[in-house]
Amino acid sequence: MNGVFMYFPIILFFGIFAIIASVLYLLRKTRQIKGKRSPFTDNFLRSPGESLNKKIMEINDRVTENLVLLITTPILLYAIYISSLHFSNPVNSELTLDIYVIAGIGFVVYSLIRLVKLLNLRRSYQLGYEGEIAVGQELNQLMRDGYYVYHDFPGDKFNIDHIVVGASGVFAVETKARSKPTSKDRKADAKVKYDGRCLQFPDGMDVQSIEQAKRQAEWLSKWLRSAVGEAVKVRPVVALPGWFVERVASGGIRVINPKNFRSIAKTKTGSNLSDQMISRIVHQLERKCRDVKPK
Repeated sequence: MNGVFMYFPIILFFGIFAIIASVLYLLRKTRQIKGKRSPFTDNFLRSPGESLNKKIMEINDRVTENLVLLITTPILLYAIYISSLHFSNPVNSELTLDIYVIAGIGFVVYSLIRLVKLLNLRRSYQLGYEGEIAVGQELNQLMRDGYYVYHDFPGDKFNIDHIVVGASGVFAVETKARSKPTSKDRKADAKVKYDGRCLQFPDGMDVQSIEQAKRQAEWLSKWLRSAVGEAVKVRPVVALPGWFVERVASGGIRVINPKNFRSIAKTKTGSNLSDQMISRIVHQLERKCRDVKPK
């Protein structure tokens, strides 16, 4: 009986931990336990920021796990120390306490550093996700005019944020959500200059977004040619939600605030698509984008 009391702190810790884990597991399996199933038989189309949303959810799980370990590990070390007092002599108890204290502090510091990194990463993903939502909602308005809009199109180890298909052609839209600096001149803080080669923000320059949009448009053009059997020109576009774009030179791809995308979509070019070609392109895009399984 005395042996049970010696290990009581550790038994209590693992018992509480097991109860919490069991409750969480049962909550996840409630629908299966009740014999319910989803009423949806088809997969859903991908939503704006689908990939980023999954990453955010994964980070949320890791943050929760980190917080649980951050809280429970010191308690576990203390429980082990209390139990070990019954087996160690008083001479070694102080040394044992020092070891457990150092181990606990080291683990807490390591966990806090990891937690800060996770929160910073989540903040970055959240900004990108909200940017894709903002652009996606603006582009969805084009469907009233007969355009087709797809989001988060999966490519080869990357995703095209948005694809717009209509009579005026196919557009591959790359979203760039960037925080604005804060100063007394709020108009200047919200303005980005574009010279056809790079984006000049108030707090830095960005060439990568332009090149990324070009690469993705080229990839999509090749993919569509393989899928529909004919050459399809894809026009790259960079969308900057919340920014006023000032062109300071001609040339280059289109860089716009997504609220102004309608002016691009209605521009007639020599590569206008027939209704038949639009149907073939849309069929292939929808097959690729309809891969979200109901939960």
